[in-house]
Amino acid sequence: MTMNARMARLAALVLCLARGATAQSTSMPRMIGTNLQHSATDAWAVWTAPARGEVHDWSVAAGVVALSAAVSPFDDDIDRWAFKHRNDRAFKFLKPVRAGGSLFSGKTLTPIALGTLAVAVLTKNQTMQQGLLGCATAYASSSLIRTFVIYPLVGRERPEPRNDSGPSGPAAQGDQYQLSAPGSKHWGLHSLPGGHVSNIAACSASLTWRYQMGVFAPAVWALVGGVGLGRTLDRAHWASDEILGLGLGIAVGRQVALRSLHRSSRVAPPTDSRAARSSDFFASVSKTSVRIGARGRF
Repeated sequence: MTMNARMARLAALVLCLARGATAQSTSMPRMIGTNLQHSATDAWAVWTAPARGEVHDWSVAAGVVALSAAVSPFDDDIDRWAFKHRNDRAFKFLKPVRAGGSLFSGKTLTPIALGTLAVAVLTKNQTMQQGLLGCATAYASSSLIRTFVIYPLVGRERPEPRNDSGPSGPAAQGDQYQLSAPGSKHWGLHSLPGGHVSNIAACSASLTWRYQMGVFAPAVWALVGGVGLGRTLDRAHWASDEILGLGLGIAVGRQVALRSLHRSSRVAPPTDSRAARSSDFFASVSKTSVRIGARGRF
């Protein structure tokens, strides 16, 4: 398939999604301003959430930390396995999300996301706008928490720190306990928590908690798992760090999604709990066709 054919199909998909939701009569500048305001307040709510945490919240957080601590003694064993098998053909399918892959950085996804957002704005598709901005808000919030809170407080050397001495060999017993406090700006000491998996999990949680994604939901979380496995094979993080990153991302994305659902429930007419989540992405598959779209009440 040629690049032009791929882009044509992508454009058709975006237009299909854009037409799936009911357009608003609200003016475009006001709509954009409102959505950006919501993104800003959502981010602030994420960053200040620990101050409002309840017993259940802290119990879940403690459980994630405990699980990570339980896995940590096996980190060196897992890294030795990753070192041995990182180039196996069995993992070739992960190439797009591994270091140097087409989906590893934002060079490919960012233009697509911006183009999709532009279509959503022009068509006044609130469902698509809120989905994209919710994903971006969760992604950015997760990144900022790591950059300005966790990394300055604690440093943990990556399995492959990329220092001046060149590539390192497989982990020796106890290498996973190279910790420092306070932290550092050095990339090689940013193993904790897993960054890529945290970001993609935040975006995924914001979408799957907010919308009924049907058959797409398992695919979304399979992508999250693929990113985590890929970063482990690239020896960028210990396995226990990926658990912490996953927990952080899910917590951030869920917070963004619940706030969006709360705003939607204030606007939508009273209905049952399932109908309240009527803003969704949908898909149907038959022997001859695949139908996808988006619908919502805003």
